[in-house]
Amino acid sequence: MLILGIDPGTARTGVGIVSIKTKTPKFVYSDVIITHQDLEMPKRLRLLYKTLSAVIKEYAPDIMVVERLFFNTNVKTAIAVGQARGIALLSAADKNLPVFEYTALQAKLALTGYGRSSKKEVQEAVKDILKLDIQVKSDDANDAVAMALCFIRKDLEQYLDPSKIIIK
Repeated sequence: MLILGIDPGTARTGVGIVSIKTKTPKFVYSDVIITHQDLEMPKRLRLLYKTLSAVIKEYAPDIMVVERLFFNTNVKTAIAVGQARGIALLSAADKNLPVFEYTALQAKLALTGYGRSSKKEVQEAVKDILKLDIQVKSDDANDAVAMALCFIRKDLEQYLDPSKIIIK
């Protein structure tokens, strides 16, 4: 099973793919899709869509995990991230990929045990979980890989075996 993690943004979108065949996740791929600030927003979104669609076509992931927007006081940033999230969701819908969404806080909690972990602590957790020699380059790519790992830690078992869903 391949899990595609997305850390959305119109300027920089992190992409990370993790495979899980046994209980040990393996790093497959990461990158950052960068759109130039001088491009008009529709062209930036089209570039993001085309690039995400190409990644999905090349790797054929089974699941997409997208960072859920946590609204803060910067409305402009929230809107831009929301647009990039929409493009990621559209890319998933085009290929009938199931989508899971987590906030950064949920991913930090799942990977480090503390929802307010620093970027450095998340980078170290990703490196340790995947048994990598070096950290995933770029905060955006690392955050995308963290999203994929969050799914593995939180929902993989229930996704694979719906009878294990616990109703609270």
